[in-house]
Amino acid sequence: MKNTVVFAYLFLSLAACGRPAASAPMMGSDTDMDGMMQRHMAPLPEEYAGPDNPVRADAGSSERGRAIYAKSCAACHGDEGWGDGPAAENLTPAPAPIAHTAQMLSDAYLFYRVSEGGGFAPFNSSMPPFKTTLSEAERWDVINYLRILSAGSVGDGMMNGGPMMDGAMMNWMMVPWWILGSLLTVGVVAGIVLAIVWVVQGGRHRGKPEDTSLEILKRRYARGELADDQFERMKQQLKE
Repeated sequence: MKNTVVFAYLFLSLAACGRPAASAPMMGSDTDMDGMMQRHMAPLPEEYAGPDNPVRADAGSSERGRAIYAKSCAACHGDEGWGDGPAAENLTPAPAPIAHTAQMLSDAYLFYRVSEGGGFAPFNSSMPPFKTTLSEAERWDVINYLRILSAGSVGDGMMNGGPMMDGAMMNWMMVPWWILGSLLTVGVVAGIVLAIVWVVQGGRHRGKPEDTSLEILKRRYARGELADDQFERMKQQLKE
C-alpha cells in the first residue's frame, strides 16, 4: 500500500508541473498564436494611458473612419477586418484580425497602436505610425469604425461579444482559464490513479471472506484460546 501511494503522489506531481498545451492558431491571425497574443498584451505606454475617446461615435465619425480605413488599413487588415487584405500574404507577422481583436482592447490601447504603428518590439510589423499622417480626431474616427467592425455590423464577419480591455487586463483574464485547465488535468489524473490503487489493493485482498475468518479462528485455537468443541462449533458456523 505504501509503495502504491508513493507512486500516485509522484504521478500527480509530474502532471501538475506539466506545461499547458499550446493554443491552436486563430483564423486570420499569425500561425503562431502565442506570438500574436504577446503582441496584443504588450504594456500600454504612460503617455497613452487612460485617454477617453473625445470623438462621439455617431454616423458622421463612423463614415469618416470607414473612408480612412479603406484608404490606409484595408490593404493589410482586409475590408471586413479579418487580416486577409491583398497585401497580408506577404507580411510577417501577419496583420491582426482587427474585427476580432478590437473588442478585447481598450480605446486607449487602440489609439496607441494606430498612432505608433508596429515597427518596434514586440510588434516588429510593417504597420506605419499614423500619428504622422492622421490627426488625433481622424485616428479616433478610425477607432469608432473599428468598434463597428468588431461588433459584426459590417459584412458577414463573425460576431463576438466581450469586454474591451487593454493588454495588461487581457493577460490577467487568461490566468483563471489556465488555473481551471490545470485543476481539471490534475482531477482527471487523480481519478485514474485512485482507480489503479483500488484495483491493485482489491486484487491483493481478493478471496472468500470466510477464508480469512477461518485463518483467524485457527490461530486462536492454536494459541489455546478456544476449546475443541468451541473451535468445531465456530468452524461449522463459518461454513454455513
